[in-house]
Amino acid sequence: MSSAKIVLLVILVCSLSCSNDRAKLGKPASGTQDALSDFAHWWSYHSKNIKFYKHFTPFDTDARAIPLDSFMQKYRTGEYAVLKYTQDDTTIQYQLKKLDANSEENIRNQLRATAYSDFRDFLKVGKPLEGFGYQSIDGRAFDRETTRNQFVVMKFWFIGCVPCIEEMPELNAIVAKNNARKDVVFLSVALDPQPALRKFLAGRKFDYAVVGDKKDYVADTLGINAFPTHLLIDKQGNVAGICSNVKDLKEMLAAHSIAE
Repeated sequence: MSSAKIVLLVILVCSLSCSNDRAKLGKPASGTQDALSDFAHWWSYHSKNIKFYKHFTPFDTDARAIPLDSFMQKYRTGEYAVLKYTQDDTTIQYQLKKLDANSEENIRNQLRATAYSDFRDFLKVGKPLEGFGYQSIDGRAFDRETTRNQFVVMKFWFIGCVPCIEEMPELNAIVAKNNARKDVVFLSVALDPQPALRKFLAGRKFDYAVVGDKKDYVADTLGINAFPTHLLIDKQGNVAGICSNVKDLKEMLAAHSIAE
């Protein structure tokens, strides 16, 4: 056999081997074995490990890699939990796990609601944000033209949301770290009317631009019903990721080289 053919054969074998490795589940995340033992274990495990804004390889219940759309369609039914595995400590893998008849009712109920919300978020990713065209309470316009070639870091909130308020100092610090950048915009969309927002912000420092009176839009158009919700729009004007807390937001920003 010629040397050229030997080299080609080695490359082919390596390629097939690497492909097969990627199609196998790696190391289970801590707590995977007990993830469905009761509601407390499941909720802690899911909250810590399952982040759909991250890139991951989807697997079915038989540990076979499947298309992302198929994975999410099954997950949305609320009949499947998601387990996390990692390969080479870098590649994230999520596997569907069918709930059995003995699963706690609390897990089933919460999973149905969580899966429905996660699926709605999934449908937004990679597309322009519906209804993206606002005027802030100080008169600035934010739309696809005014934010062209910019990242838009968004927060959805309301005055009576305690976690929304508690995270503001940390969000202000993120704004400060990106203050010199002209390609990053920080925008918040609030449910409250403008007079209430002006009164609230008179005694509270919040360095995001603020859009008010969007209760119906946020609920009916965007389908957001958990607060706070954070969302990142990329420079092409498409939703890049959605999350629910500052820790996850920082990971999402870092993945796009935005200071966190």
